[in-house]
Amino acid sequence: MNINPADFQHDRISDYLYRHAANSPDKEAACDGEHSLSYSALLCEVETCAKSLIALGVEKGDRVATLSPPHSDYLIIFLATTAIGGIWLGLNPRYTRDELEHVISDSEPKVIFARSQVDKRQYDEDLQYFQNGIESIQDIVILQSGLPYHGALSYADFLLKSDAVSHQQYQDRREDVNSLDAAMLVYTSGTTGKPKGAILHHYGAIRHSHVQRALRSNSYVRLINVYPINHIAGAIACTTYCLVVGGTNCFLEKFDPGIELKMIEEKRITVWGGVPIMLQSVLDHPDFSSTDFSSVNEVSYSGGSTSLDLLRRITDEVCPRITTMYALTEAAGTATAIASTNDIELLASSVGKPVSDCEFRLVDENNNEVNQGEKGEIQIRGPFIMKGYWRLPEATKEAIDEEGWLHTKDVAIERDDGNIVLVGRLSDMYKSGGYNIYPREIEQVLEAYPAVSLACVVGVPDPTYHEVGYAFVTLAPGQTVEEQSLLEHCHQHLANYKVPKIIKIEERLPLLPNNKPDKRKLQEIAGNAITPVNKQSVSSNLT
Repeated sequence: MNINPADFQHDRISDYLYRHAANSPDKEAACDGEHSLSYSALLCEVETCAKSLIALGVEKGDRVATLSPPHSDYLIIFLATTAIGGIWLGLNPRYTRDELEHVISDSEPKVIFARSQVDKRQYDEDLQYFQNGIESIQDIVILQSGLPYHGALSYADFLLKSDAVSHQQYQDRREDVNSLDAAMLVYTSGTTGKPKGAILHHYGAIRHSHVQRALRSNSYVRLINVYPINHIAGAIACTTYCLVVGGTNCFLEKFDPGIELKMIEEKRITVWGGVPIMLQSVLDHPDFSSTDFSSVNEVSYSGGSTSLDLLRRITDEVCPRITTMYALTEAAGTATAIASTNDIELLASSVGKPVSDCEFRLVDENNNEVNQGEKGEIQIRGPFIMKGYWRLPEATKEAIDEEGWLHTKDVAIERDDGNIVLVGRLSDMYKSGGYNIYPREIEQVLEAYPAVSLACVVGVPDPTYHEVGYAFVTLAPGQTVEEQSLLEHCHQHLANYKVPKIIKIEERLPLLPNNKPDKRKLQEIAGNAITPVNKQSVSSNLT
């Protein structure tokens, strides 16, 4: 798949808003519930918000945070901040106070826009605590009616401040922004430690949007934007992508399979996607069979490989065109991809080939390139990768070497046909009897079993073999299977040392905010389940 960086190398995110507002002013840019914004109306809202930010003293490089579910309010703030050279960051409402405090203290935003309530959770005390305790915060702007505490600023009063800033002042600020300026901070999930803020620039976000455009058909894009706003899937793969192609962001504040099905039909969604567990739950919903999917002309998934059964259901019952990719926060999106296809064997077994503008290699532990068919760490290079980790120069040097290669810590194999097969994370790898074990390889075997919906494997301590595998499995609706049958299936498809020593069938697995399995939590559960008594029995099963 060819991408020509010359087509967009000088673009800024706000350029696309102006372009579509001029060429298609009445086209729907965003909707949430019954509320809708055309491109011309969105531009008006963004300019007013941007002028108000300038009036509050937000300078180029200052951080502006948003605590909100996916919503048009967030879109306006995101575009206004990046238009004037600010650095935007999203705060996930599912974060605990400690998690919010880490991100806010680390990024030091000048302004925070926030919902004072999301679902049944109140943030009044949290917001007042942050405003009183974090020196950088100048204002907290409340996005709902009513002020939860003294000192907060209403969004209506915030917008009135725009009167003090001329349109020329705003345009001067906007012209001072270039493509390689920082646009957003996206904090990593923190599965291996405290989350780090990846500094992503305009070019990276825009480039990923053009990659998505090249993967799919040229039809009008209407998609459901339900990912957390602090994740690149929400901020870039949905929000920025829709803006770049002149599509419509249909915001859904919380993932619900039944509501998604209604939106697909009522909003005439053309591009439907999610991580595999989200797609599976929609297909398994009782209303699936009665939903009109005729508007959907593309299905897209990422965040991990998926089963042949799920892919077959999508191509047979939803749409015969599917795309997938291997993407990561530090690259602002895609490194490898599979363009629109109905080849479910290819989709289930690989993440495609490197995108044309992405330098790609696999290396061993000594940083030497491996031969085709051998496992190696993925390293990528290109102008789209992050500027670095926020205020962490040593971590940045560890991630991006002197030659500009981003060390992803993902392990993969290149097949004879050039397609890349993900094996796992270096951080997920465990050693058993001297062998390096990559959980993803085992998970793929388990997920190939017809009754299995999702598998997650972690390493647990063992007195004889150092570590052994512990597998958690969920089943497809209406399916039953004995754990012994799954073990026998693994023995048929894996070397003995790779076979998990325990397989536990669960109704559901704990998930991270991005709907991926929480491996840290599962490792804790598995560790607690392995008592000193049964540790010996686990080891004896190996002989």
